[in-house]
Amino acid sequence: MTNQLKTETVNSFSELLNQIEEFQAGTEVSWYRGCRSEQFKLIPTLFRHSTKKAIDALLELESTITTRFVQRSIPYISRALVDDWDKMFFMQHYGVPTRLLDWTENPLVAAYFALEENPKYKTKNAALWLCDPIKWNRSALAHISYAGGVLDQTSTIVANHRPGTDVGDMPSTPVMMFGSYNSSRIVAQRGVFSLFGKSTDSIEDMYAAGHYAQDCVKKIIIPAVKVDEIRGSLFRKGVTESVVFPELDGLAREIKRTYGY
Repeated sequence: MTNQLKTETVNSFSELLNQIEEFQAGTEVSWYRGCRSEQFKLIPTLFRHSTKKAIDALLELESTITTRFVQRSIPYISRALVDDWDKMFFMQHYGVPTRLLDWTENPLVAAYFALEENPKYKTKNAALWLCDPIKWNRSALAHISYAGGVLDQTSTIVANHRPGTDVGDMPSTPVMMFGSYNSSRIVAQRGVFSLFGKSTDSIEDMYAAGHYAQDCVKKIIIPAVKVDEIRGSLFRKGVTESVVFPELDGLAREIKRTYGY
């Protein structure tokens, strides 16, 4: 049996909040991801390579990228990267391709990314994705009768998702997990993650295939003509660049926007 992905269109900030409230009312925990184009798929950066599509080649590439990053990052970091998990989350923080897909526990942070000003996508509808990570994990791990919640790297359940795992031993499905809070940015953004296995299908395609709890994934579409208006409402609520990026770079972005640059 397949799942029908529930999709709603909103035309105002209040409608967006109502959709978030409705989703939260049916969940114990809810996660969010903002995409500036509704056409973006829920797949990690590692799987977006222009030519490498087979999982064997992608996992080999993951190993190569990790080795190169660790070798060349030594002069720029103040501590040793202690294990494979530490390397993966540290790389994700700096935008290096991994099997991690970013989410946030804060819907307004996700809305910021969905509504981010970008001339390249001026005519594109934006999207806010909503996910119940507990329902997802319980569906993904139903074969072991999993009844827990969000995972983390200390759990033996995610051991075979670990970088370096042989493709034959790696599970297909992504799992929802907490990561290392290794920067002020991830703290501010309330960052959480999907960790993908050997399936390169997107989360929405896996959900539609029907192996996951009904309504554990939802999509909200923000029409292109409403993006500027709803972004303005979001800024007036105090969700601005310096809040999402609590560094000098975020403050600089906010000042440039405020004064018309």
